[in-house]
This record gives sequence, structure tokens and C-alpha cells, in this order.
Amino acid sequence: MTLQQQSVRLDTLDIMFSVLSPMSRTAQVHLRTAMAMLTLLLGAGTSSGQLVSTWDTARVWTRFDDALQRPEKVWRLDLTKQKWQDMDHRLRRFRELRELVLDRNRIDSLPPWIAEFKHLERLSMRSNRLSSIPPALLEVGTLRELDLADNEIEGIPEDIDHLAQLERLILWSNLIGHFPPSLSRLEFLVELDLLHNEMSVDEQIWIRELLPGRTLHFSPPCQCRFDD
Repeated sequence: MTLQQQSVRLDTLDIMFSVLSPMSRTAQVHLRTAMAMLTLLLGAGTSSGQLVSTWDTARVWTRFDDALQRPEKVWRLDLTKQKWQDMDHRLRRFRELRELVLDRNRIDSLPPWIAEFKHLERLSMRSNRLSSIPPALLEVGTLRELDLADNEIEGIPEDIDHLAQLERLILWSNLIGHFPPSLSRLEFLVELDLLHNEMSVDEQIWIRELLPGRTLHFSPPCQCRFDD
């Protein structure tokens, strides 16, 4: 079975999923994962030289220079500890990226062209120097997992719900002090990690009310009051 045929089968399953009776958000995410696995199994009889349709089985490229030789073939790119202060403009060549890891760099902002990644599903930028979630990042509507842990982010933006496919939002060890009502409109969100952010009891109650039934990670609340 070719990659195109497998993709068609997955699209068919997506249509079936869309007409199913309403179910919990967690169940929806699990079903989506199961559909992807089923598509992989359907292609199990293909020759070893053929690609499978799930991007998480693709090669992880860790050498930037090597990846630049074949950018159209790169779906997963891990550029941890590159000592970057800015995102290298040559990343724009990787139009097929599904996963981008930029952990442990020194990046403090993202360029507008981050929105050009039309297939990106996972972005990890742990241990950088971000002070906010950049507006351009909210235009990457295909994101399912966003990991910005261990930065200096001060709040979740009002239009976080633009990331309509988001399933996991990882923000531990930041300075988060703003939690907008729009979090409740993240239909597919399953997990929100806010460990090691100073939060009051009232703030944690607010998040639980916004996101009932989700997996939430908090540190013990502080005995603190914050100015609006």
C-alpha cells in the first residue's frame, strides 16, 4: 500500500469519526490515535522500502547540515543545544516538518515565518528564554503538542484557542500569571502542565472550572495574592 492510499484510508476514517455520536474529549483523542494506528497496521504488508503514514515512525534528524541536504524528506528535526539565540532562517526550507525540537537553546522570540509550517504537530522549546507565547505561533493551527516548559512566559494569550487541534500544553517552570477563559474552547485538550508556576488556590480552582475532566498538573498553591 502506498503512502497516498494509506492517507486516503485515514481520511475515510476521519470522516467516519466526524459523524459518530458525541463523546468525551478524552475519548475523541484516543479514537484519533487508534485510527492512526489502524492505518499503520493496514500498511504492515508493504515492503520495507515504503513509507508508513504515521509521522512518528519517521527518522529523527539531529544534524542540521545533513538535514539541509534533503529538507523535503525531513519530518522530524531535533536541534537541541545548538546555542541558537534566534531561529535559523534556513528552517523555512523544511516545509514538511511534523515535529521540531529546539530545547536548551537561547531563543527569546519566534519569527513570523513560524506560521509557514503547515504540517507541524509538535513543537518543543524547553529551556529557552521566551517571555511570551508569540502571536505567530498561534497561527500554526496543526499543532497538537506545544511544550514551552522552563522558560520565562508570563501568561497564556487570550487567543490560545486558535490552536484548535491542541491536545497537550506543557508550561511547567514558567511565570504564568494569566489564564484566559479561551482555554475552555480548546476542544481536544487532554493535558495542561503548570507545575512549578506560582499559583493561588483561586487560580487553580479557576483552571479546574475551565477544563473539567482534563489532566491538570499543579504544584501546591502558594499563600499569595496577585494584583490584576
